[in-house]
Amino acid sequence: ITCYLGRRDFVDYMDHIDPIDGVVLVDPEYVKNRKVYASVLAAFRYGREDLDVLGLTFRKDLFCSTQQIYPPIDDQKKPLTHLQQRLLRKLGPNAYPFYFEIPQNAPASVTLQP
Repeated sequence: ITCYLGRRDFVDYMDHIDPIDGVVLVDPEYVKNRKVYASVLAAFRYGREDLDVLGLTFRKDLFCSTQQIYPPIDDQKKPLTHLQQRLLRKLGPNAYPFYFEIPQNAPASVTLQP
């Protein structure tokens, strides 16, 4: 299983948020009759990892979403982005697109105020 993304950084412009789109390449012999899911977790870490002791974490989860990628579900189909079209053409029939939209009401991880 291989995941292809067009970029690693996604920006909140306050009036819209960059969608997360990409393609997952699945080897049917490896997957067999199992399902493949994609998950997105946006989290804000405000401390060092070595400070995470005694069950205390210095992290706030901002957004979490999961989507079934394989086998594809028809009601989740969205129009393909330019990146997805090119990757599907290049990778062949075992490639499956995914698309996540972060909701407008998701909290910003950092807000700079004067």
